[in-house]
Amino acid sequence: MFQHALLNEVIAFIAVAEHRSFTLAAESLRSTKSSTGKAVKKLEDQLGLKLFNRTTRTVRLTEEGKIFFDAAKQAIETINQAKLQLDARKDEPVGHLRVNLPLGVGRTIINALPLFTQANPKVTTELSLTDKFEGAVQGEWDIVVRIGLLDDSGFIAKKLCHLKRVLCASPEYMSRKGAPKSLLELQEHDAIAFRAPSGRIRPWIFQDASNEIIEVIPPASVTVADGRSLVDAVMSGAGIAQVYDKALGEALQRGHLIELFPDMAPGAAPLNALIPSGRDMPAKTRAFIEFLVELFNSHPMK
Repeated sequence: MFQHALLNEVIAFIAVAEHRSFTLAAESLRSTKSSTGKAVKKLEDQLGLKLFNRTTRTVRLTEEGKIFFDAAKQAIETINQAKLQLDARKDEPVGHLRVNLPLGVGRTIINALPLFTQANPKVTTELSLTDKFEGAVQGEWDIVVRIGLLDDSGFIAKKLCHLKRVLCASPEYMSRKGAPKSLLELQEHDAIAFRAPSGRIRPWIFQDASNEIIEVIPPASVTVADGRSLVDAVMSGAGIAQVYDKALGEALQRGHLIELFPDMAPGAAPLNALIPSGRDMPAKTRAFIEFLVELFNSHPMK
């Protein structure tokens, strides 16, 4: 029974059959006559059949050799055709793309998705919006978009942009409660807190004139556990929140939200596209990452 994939031996056999010569076959394979002969002998031993009738002048296929040649030739052509199709996928975006997105910026990406699908009609996309990491490290996704890095060496990070933390509130809230004049006065206001996937309340981060980092635990009147709800809550006038700027769209520019303490905004955090390591990047993945870079760095956020 033919139990092992002897690909090199099969290729050597086909070359000998086509050239009717071990010498010419070896030359075409850039090998030696001895190595080619050993490869054919190994294949014959595996099959338990004699594939060639050999004389000092001729090399001819046996009846069994002819049967095996026809099947092997077709199999190699199928493999070569499959390789050509895979090579094409490296150059042309095609196939199904699975993307895991955080809720905060995920809506921004979805709103702009027609730009990607129109430019890449042969790519279908499957999107999952979640702030949790479960599944993201299980190899279920082609791209995982996250702020910072996952604690997993199985990913390579491609930076998309930097995110600025913005403390903000709606004009309606400001007219009702007034504007805090110092960080201490934040304790007198309604705060919208964010509970991270770890379960802890994420502190508000500030940076003073001497570049010292200041952390404030928000006096929560409302607590949410995903980025989209955080944006919705601050837009509704429920209180003050610290939100990444790319999740706000054009709300600041249009006056729907007002930034507080802009001079104390901390350093920006990287937004990364994480892709599985140890493999070539398919064209579909590369195209989506380029789309995200263009989206976050050139187009107004909506």
